[in-house]
Amino acid sequence: MKNEVLKTDSIQVVGADLGRGYVKGFSVYEGKELRCCFKSVVGIGRNIDFSEYKDPIYLEVDGIDYFVGMLAEKEGDSPTPNSKESKITLTAERLLFALLNEICVSDKVKIVLTVPYKSYNKTTLQDVQNKYKGRTVTIKDLIKGTFKTITIEDIAIYREADSALYWELRSVETTTKPLGMITVGFRTTELTYFDKGMVFNDKKSKSVELGNKTSLEYVQRILLSQGTSKELFEIDTNEDDYNELKERGYTELYERVTQEIDNTWINLDEMDIYIGGGTVMKMNVKDYITIEDPQMATAKGAYLVGSKFFK
Repeated sequence: MKNEVLKTDSIQVVGADLGRGYVKGFSVYEGKELRCCFKSVVGIGRNIDFSEYKDPIYLEVDGIDYFVGMLAEKEGDSPTPNSKESKITLTAERLLFALLNEICVSDKVKIVLTVPYKSYNKTTLQDVQNKYKGRTVTIKDLIKGTFKTITIEDIAIYREADSALYWELRSVETTTKPLGMITVGFRTTELTYFDKGMVFNDKKSKSVELGNKTSLEYVQRILLSQGTSKELFEIDTNEDDYNELKERGYTELYERVTQEIDNTWINLDEMDIYIGGGTVMKMNVKDYITIEDPQMATAKGAYLVGSKFFK
């Protein structure tokens, strides 16, 4: 196992989005953009032929080896999706270490970890910091035959929707009208409201239990009635299968999201409303402004927040 020598002269800021569907990571270090995106699935690993997989992830941490992403979904024993909201579960921890292994080029990092609106509180921050802050971890890449030793110097949390909007408006100094940011995730949809000047309004912001999972469960029920049993992540991965059912599911999901927006905000005529999240790429969005790079925008925005917060 060869040591992959990392930079030691400065701290790397990392934006991390440990979603229920996908993990997204983003950083800029010494002028170079570093990013990753992989399925939020972990499974028990083993030695197989990895040549048929694109960018397979097989790691070992603290003597425990595991597959991550598509490799875990297809080949891992007991594949476990990142279903819980908590960012400190064993699955979330393994996904975060995989993210760091993918994009870290410095041996010291500071992380901004995004969380849903309802989880943005002191308790979540304390839990995350108790779990990760100050921790040094050695991550062995069992496919490349290398390892990295990384210290998490600091870690903070930030709201998912705010991060995405900050990335979208990164070149805008101020705003002259109210803004709404809709982030459609795997299980929840965030509706975040900003008054003029990009001032967050807690009273007009909320999370609703509505997301990609809603559409996939519809497809799953229909398939089960036809005698076919599939896990949600299997339905999601097989993009070329069940297209007619998926189209119906995402059409209905988009309609429900628009109804939630109308029920939540009464001043729609004076607002600019943005929408993002990986699920949005599967919808026919007509009524709102789709943000740039909707799947990665949250991680990118988290990096921006971190680059200012950690100065």
